Amino acid sequence: MNKENERIFTVPFLMVFLMSVISGSASYMVNPVLPSFLISRGAPMEITGIISSLMSLVALFGRPFSGAASDHFSKKKLMVISYLLSIVCLLLYTKADTVEKIIAVRILHGVAFSLSGTVSMAFGADFLPLSRLGEGLAYLGIGTVVSTTIGPQLGEFVENRFGMEQIFVWASVLNLICAIGTWLIPYQQKQKKKEKFVFKAENFFAPELLMYVFLICMLSVGNGILLYYLKDYGTNRGIANISLYYTVSSITTVLTKPFTGKWLDRKGIAYTLYPAFVLSAIFAFCFAKAYALPLVLFASVLKAIGQGSGSSAIQADSVRKLGLERSGVASSSCYIGMDLGNILGPAIGAFVISGQGYGFLFDIYALLLLACIPIYWLYSRKQTKES
Repeated sequence: MNKENERIFTVPFLMVFLMSVISGSASYMVNPVLPSFLISRGAPMEITGIISSLMSLVALFGRPFSGAASDHFSKKKLMVISYLLSIVCLLLYTKADTVEKIIAVRILHGVAFSLSGTVSMAFGADFLPLSRLGEGLAYLGIGTVVSTTIGPQLGEFVENRFGMEQIFVWASVLNLICAIGTWLIPYQQKQKKKEKFVFKAENFFAPELLMYVFLICMLSVGNGILLYYLKDYGTNRGIANISLYYTVSSITTVLTKPFTGKWLDRKGIAYTLYPAFVLSAIFAFCFAKAYALPLVLFASVLKAIGQGSGSSAIQADSVRKLGLERSGVASSSCYIGMDLGNILGPAIGAFVISGQGYGFLFDIYALLLLACIPIYWLYSRKQTKES
């Protein structure tokens, strides 16, 4: 393959990256204010978390269908449809005057979120050479980190200047920009078009990726725990400025993801996953023992490298295993693992924290991460023998 065909930063890929940042920023504008918005609409405080998580729950069940659609229909058109559906949902939020109506909109929004999240990775992969797939998907991951920084700040600006409801309007405008921008991307699917969609298991889920689903779930459990309990962890341990964890983690991710992606493309997934789980386990051990900010920030660096390199490696190798013709199923399988981790983390965390505390929780999590190393070694050894 010549150098021209191995380029990552083509115009279409850069447009996909930009649309990813813009749409992600729109989501992170809305998410932080949703509990307050629900309360303003009469929802009791105790159910705001359940309603907020409805979108993720619907997305979890919708992933297999989104993956199947991605492999059989135009990814470009599916992305445009997902953005348009998001616009409708965002505008409906402003008109919903009861909790029941908001729940209905949240469920519909989950369908759009499932479609865009699943298809976006497969769509981006279509513009990347297979030899540099890990590096390319790592750059898309950086786009997500950038949007987590831009979105909340933009949302706060809009709320302070124009009011809470205008956040949904501004977010819908950003999605409209994404719909138009995506439609303008020159695109031709790499895989052969399938003539007819058939309802069979392999079109919805790839059993050969079960190990990867398990591994990416284990990495994501830590995200679920920290998403809900980081602030309480800081209060419990007497650690001020605990939110700096996210700042250091984001900076580390942006600086290291391109290098870990290149490492994956050159060395292979085993050389990426083993260090990823070791670093993630050390992060958990540090959190179990930390009572001061420096150790927390050190742990955030380890987790950013471990989680970032491990998740990107699994995503890239899933596409390589199944091929571009099944990249949608590969993407949905990875996101199912992430969704499960994000759900299991807070659920298990609430039970363990109330009984044993944070130290026990993170010690157990570290041991589980270390246990993934021999599990994957046995799996890869078996795969080598079979091949």
